[in-house]
Amino acid sequence: MNLKKILALLLAMALIMGSLAACTSSQEPAGEPEDEENYETGDASLDDPLNQDGIGPTEILVVSFGTSFNDSRRLTIGAIEKDIAAAFPQFDVRRGFTAQIVIDHVKDRDGEVIDNFEEAMDRAVNNGVKNIIIQPTHLMDGLEYQDIVASAEKYADAFNSITIGKNLLSSDSDFVAVASAVYEETKSYDDGETAIVFMGHGTEAASNSVYASMQGTFDQMGLKNCFVGTVEATPSLDDVVAAAKEDGYKRVVLEPLMIVCGDHANNDMAGDEEDSWKSVFEKEGFEVECVMKGLGELKPIRDLIVEHLTESIEGADEDLLTGDASLDDPLNQDEIGENELLVVSFGTSFNDSRVATIGAIEKALIEAFPEWSVRRGFTAQIIIDHVANRDGEVIDNFEQAMDRAVANGVKNIFIQPTHLMDGLEYNDIVESAANYADAFEKVVIGKNLLSSDSDFVTVANLVHEETASYDDGETAIIFMGHGTEAESNSVYASMQGTFKQMGFDNYYMGTVEATPSLDDVLQAAKDGGYKRVVLEPLMIVCGDHANNDMAGDEEDSWKSTFEAEGFEVICNMKGLGEFEGIQQLIVKHAQDSMAENGF
Repeated sequence: MNLKKILALLLAMALIMGSLAACTSSQEPAGEPEDEENYETGDASLDDPLNQDGIGPTEILVVSFGTSFNDSRRLTIGAIEKDIAAAFPQFDVRRGFTAQIVIDHVKDRDGEVIDNFEEAMDRAVNNGVKNIIIQPTHLMDGLEYQDIVASAEKYADAFNSITIGKNLLSSDSDFVAVASAVYEETKSYDDGETAIVFMGHGTEAASNSVYASMQGTFDQMGLKNCFVGTVEATPSLDDVVAAAKEDGYKRVVLEPLMIVCGDHANNDMAGDEEDSWKSVFEKEGFEVECVMKGLGELKPIRDLIVEHLTESIEGADEDLLTGDASLDDPLNQDEIGENELLVVSFGTSFNDSRVATIGAIEKALIEAFPEWSVRRGFTAQIIIDHVANRDGEVIDNFEQAMDRAVANGVKNIFIQPTHLMDGLEYNDIVESAANYADAFEKVVIGKNLLSSDSDFVTVANLVHEETASYDDGETAIIFMGHGTEAESNSVYASMQGTFKQMGFDNYYMGTVEATPSLDDVLQAAKDGGYKRVVLEPLMIVCGDHANNDMAGDEEDSWKSTFEAEGFEVICNMKGLGEFEGIQQLIVKHAQDSMAENGF
């Protein structure tokens, strides 16, 4: 090959490599400037790459394109991850980036290791994660988002379940929410002479239509001075310059319509180069101000991402929200001594709550009665079956627990119910226990939680302590009980009376299935002129009724009903069994009953 041909080939290769580099840059919403070391991007050590091992059975993997601008990464992607972790404390939150060029650059420059998507998924597999929930931070259902979906499919056999959350702009209401959030950030500039221009990335894919949709949303909301442009597609910089000139604006405020405030925002938008958006607008005679905030810094945007994630989790599998069953001890072991203390509860399939409530009561009884073998029995067969089918955890029902005690040669059995009242459930325990009178030397049943006037006072004080910080004169504290058609439903009226006698006039008692009803406590809160409502279950566990009937998003939940009436609502998600004072009250009942019966 002669020299001329070699030179021509080298030139062609250079042009190809240049084109590939340009294409790589065009796919990078938060790309790396060639002379980035001249930029102060912040301290990488303040950012948590969230690639730790030692993880639980369920993981939320937050997937972002990424940015090497350290401060922006921490204030946007990091802030989103923190809000997700706060919203779902029962899950472990981890990070994955899709831009390998960003990952490599941060590692080479700062020594910070960030997993790419495949590495994050492989890490989850190695950590024994059973359920993985993937939440992208991308604006649109574009090429990046579709790549995540396609890559996740390869791991279908590695997990029990894979759930993928929606991108940011997934519905008409999302556009309104985002438009409102970015306008709120810049409305102080809205003086009739200022155009507010948002810079998006742009793509050749069909998903580029989100920018036209955002412009349409601004127009529909009457925000006529708000314009959307893109770096690499339409509407273009020329389009938004022409729009600002046509409407006679004198000043322009530029802000990125991107999750991070990275390369495009710092250089293409706010840079001093002659082709930057800032420079182009200035050449056209506009006064220009740049607002250097990525969308991830705005709390309403982070709230919207959390909302999408919540919807995805609830829509995919309600079991994801209940916690890790392996942390719970069903207390059905054999090889037991002569004396057994059988703790009988209705039960719950919410694993975390079962550990924190029933499990905590059982532990308190184990500590109080070290000479007794403590075991568990549930009365709700539907819960027992559900936990067995879902988690493989075997919990005895009452009869199975009693039969197990007989088979283990137990001579004396003391049964301590965790029920609030002397109701139908409690009476069933008494009747069933009578069938075993000849199987043991002694069978004794302890008292239910609310068995005396002093019990009501103790419980009222404990729940008041739990909610006293909300007691500001404008807040009604409302407790949700289960309710029953039996006479024992009177305990709720007694609790209400106790609140009043103790001067807790803003404390109210309602029930799901009896009286006082939701309508009763709603009317009481309205009559009291309260602005805010705190809802808390008056139940041993924080299970289905608390999570759905009380705090659910359905329109007939207590939370939604109060919100529809104009109240600010806070849900305090704690079952009574989580309170040490409640645990000790049950211990005291057991001690008193044992003493009365000669144990």
